[in-house]
Amino acid sequence: MKHYEKKSFFTALFLFFIPLFLLSSIVLYMYHEEGVKDIEQRILYQMKEYTYDFQGDTFSLDIVEDDKKKEIFKIYHIEEGLCAYFQIPSKGPYLLKVIFDNSKYEKLYNQFIKKLFKLAIIIFFLLFFLSIGFAFYSLRPMRQALHLLEDFLKDLIHDLNTPATSILLNSKLLRKRGDFEEIERIELSAKGIASLYKNLEFMNPNDIVNDEAVALDELINEKINILQKIYPNIKFTKSMPNTIIKSNRSGVDRIIDNLLTNSCKYNKKNGQVHIEIKNQKLIIEDTGVGIKNTTKVFKRYYKESTNGLGIGMNIVKQLSDILNISIDIKSVVGKGTCVELTFK
Repeated sequence: MKHYEKKSFFTALFLFFIPLFLLSSIVLYMYHEEGVKDIEQRILYQMKEYTYDFQGDTFSLDIVEDDKKKEIFKIYHIEEGLCAYFQIPSKGPYLLKVIFDNSKYEKLYNQFIKKLFKLAIIIFFLLFFLSIGFAFYSLRPMRQALHLLEDFLKDLIHDLNTPATSILLNSKLLRKRGDFEEIERIELSAKGIASLYKNLEFMNPNDIVNDEAVALDELINEKINILQKIYPNIKFTKSMPNTIIKSNRSGVDRIIDNLLTNSCKYNKKNGQVHIEIKNQKLIIEDTGVGIKNTTKVFKRYYKESTNGLGIGMNIVKQLSDILNISIDIKSVVGKGTCVELTFK
């Protein structure tokens, strides 16, 4: 189950289970109150029968003075347990006080609580499994829609690669007939489409090889050469000694491509991008517009502007996790962003 499916599943589960749990708790509480009343009523009628013959040792007996505060044939809770008052056949200001010992009452009450507890467990488990079934059922339409979308994206990715490759090949053939500025623009646009294609390919990265020797400085220089032509007003500065890391070239290429492209795309006019490699760390710092919410920037489809698809940084995060690369982002709105990658 994918992350967004898990989130939807647990949301549906708790939204269904919690109201049922609360409702069942209220019903069980009411059942408890009625059960206690039923126990007391049965004891009261047993007390009534006891006053006829005074047989047995279930109750103890006392004679007390009558007053208006003592109601006849009613259960009272006292320190000794339960008691009720009954009239004496002979005339006089006295009442029979029948007492049911507290230990005996607690025994009856505990038996009732055990039955109630077993019933509560059965009910809550039934509700929980019912909620799981409901959550899976509610997840089905979303899964079907997402699978349909994923199939559409796969077809789109496949169809996108063919025209991009064709444009690049034909632009190279045109260069043999003459070197024109328009041909270079076509090539750059085609490479932009190819970059989008590669991003779409890595939307759900599978297990990738992580033991290739990657020349980090060479990879970055290749990206800078392309981006310098697309963003001629951006000034690149760099401090990059020759650095070889063990990773996956395609994966690192996607990470750097997205980060450098964002540094240019969201930079200010005549802005700067500084790139530095030191101690197995790659630092990319720009003078751009900054990021308002760095905690959400890795979420898929999250965007702070109308540009882009909102998948680039999500792909960066996924690939960084797979390739065991830690990523840290610091940003100030209006001043710029600093991204630090640590290769382990």
